[in-house]
Amino acid sequence: MSKRRFKAVTITINGKKKTLRTVLQAGNALLNDWPEQTPAAKAAEMTVLDVFADIAEPEDVRRALIAAARASDIKCSS
Repeated sequence: MSKRRFKAVTITINGKKKTLRTVLQAGNALLNDWPEQTPAAKAAEMTVLDVFADIAEPEDVRRALIAAARASDIKCSS
C-alpha cells in the first residue's frame, strides 16, 4: 500500500480542510466531497483508477488532484 502514497496535498471544501496523502484518500475525496464534476475532476478520478490498474503513478494522481482543485476553485496547498 505504501507505493500508493504521494506528497501531501491539503484541500479545503465547504470550510473543511482535508490532507490527502494516498491514492485512496484522493479517490474518496473526488467521489464523495467534490462540489462539481468538472472534466478535470473526472480526469483525476480516472487517474486514480489507472494507479490501481498499475498504469499510472501516485504522483500522477497528485498532479491531477491539484488541477481538479484549481478547476473547481477549491483552495489547495501542496
